[in-house]
Amino acid sequence: MALTIQLDPGDEHWTLSLIGDLDYSECASFRMTIDRILKNAPPSTIVDLSRLDYLDSSGLGLLLALSKEYGATGGRLVLVTNDAVDNILELTRLSGIFSTAPTLGEAESMIADTKRG
Repeated sequence: MALTIQLDPGDEHWTLSLIGDLDYSECASFRMTIDRILKNAPPSTIVDLSRLDYLDSSGLGLLLALSKEYGATGGRLVLVTNDAVDNILELTRLSGIFSTAPTLGEAESMIADTKRG
């Protein structure tokens, strides 16, 4: 299934939703979206992967690059995951690298807690 990318630049945080398959063939459009986020430098971004059916190493690499940029600037990145994504993060031992949440609402709460703290 092709990848659908939806970007919502909100006031408090940006939300990037990915639907379908994030594989090598879709990485160019995903990279352009990441570049747009980094250019605008919102303090927090939620990447909603809950409707992702497939994630390969190239897509995972782009998520790592986004995480690294956010870490360097002091921003907050939270991934909304599903079982498939959780399994990939566990298998690749990257589950400790990303902040994850099971729902969009919980991800928004995590970002709100960061702002209060």
